[in-house]
Amino acid sequence: MRRLPRAGLALVVLLAWIPRPAGAWSGVQHIQINKAAGRNVPADMAAFRAFSRPMALPGIYPDLWKESDAPEGARHYFEPDRLPSGSDIRALPRDPAEACAQMGLPPDDVGVAPWAIVDLLGQMTAAMRATNWLWAAQCGAAMGHYVADLHMPLHCTRNYNGQETWQVGVHERFESEMTRFFFRADRIAPAPAVHFADPFAEIMGWIDQSARLAPEVLRADLAAKRAANGRIDTERYYQKLWDLTGDLVVRQISDAAFHLSSLWYTAWVDAGQPAIPEPFDELPTVSVFSGVGIEPAAEGGPVGAHSAQNRKFNLIIWSVMAGFALLAAGSSLVRILRNRKAPAK
Repeated sequence: MRRLPRAGLALVVLLAWIPRPAGAWSGVQHIQINKAAGRNVPADMAAFRAFSRPMALPGIYPDLWKESDAPEGARHYFEPDRLPSGSDIRALPRDPAEACAQMGLPPDDVGVAPWAIVDLLGQMTAAMRATNWLWAAQCGAAMGHYVADLHMPLHCTRNYNGQETWQVGVHERFESEMTRFFFRADRIAPAPAVHFADPFAEIMGWIDQSARLAPEVLRADLAAKRAANGRIDTERYYQKLWDLTGDLVVRQISDAAFHLSSLWYTAWVDAGQPAIPEPFDELPTVSVFSGVGIEPAAEGGPVGAHSAQNRKFNLIIWSVMAGFALLAAGSSLVRILRNRKAPAK
């Protein structure tokens, strides 16, 4: 793994000021996963690869829907360690209400991400069959967010923020601060997409894998703290954390792109492999579940005024672009400093 340059910590601090939605991975990684998945569909679905552009940015929308849609939060995680030891999550009912009743837990406690994905997969399949490609793309793009969330280990454990082990704040440090700085899109290497005969079982398999990785992430946080003498706001802390978990991050993000492209391919095959049209320029920002926009409802007024939605939408776009620009500027600065220090030949 690359070492963090001295100028890097300043860049991390600058990036921390950029407004961003809370959620798994940073917003940039959600965009990268959706884009990589679109490019990863098989050759017989090659016409869909062009959809990777309009379906990329909407990968961050579900985090923004949380502000106006209370049930949205539970769609971003599933915590199997809240169930009795030895529970077989693959045997849970396919209906979310039945599953929560069987588990004896409300949705907000345990999360409903697997069922949200299955719901969207069904809607995407039906939309493709009916040649409603705008709705198919909206469902597929939103699906990408939840798939990515389930590949972030701390979205699959009750100790999601280290609150049970005196590690509060590890969620943000691991998924956003560290990953946003160190991770590069060219590291994403998804396996070839395949058709899933039983998507629900596949999803539960991803969750089981992520849940097993959660303790590794928490141990890495403790080791990084020790290496940095307890200072979690230092270059040494983040460098050590990346050294210990960087390969895990690359693998999980690559798997997210693989599994997402496989779900999109599954929807298309199950829909009868309909002809794929030219992609759309952009997708609507409204929630595929509730129809809310990306701006909180005004008291006594409608949910998400159009002008307010546009302002926040533009803020998110410019925040992502600013993040890329700052990363590029930081890299250029490091090269300049190194060149100045290099001895003359």
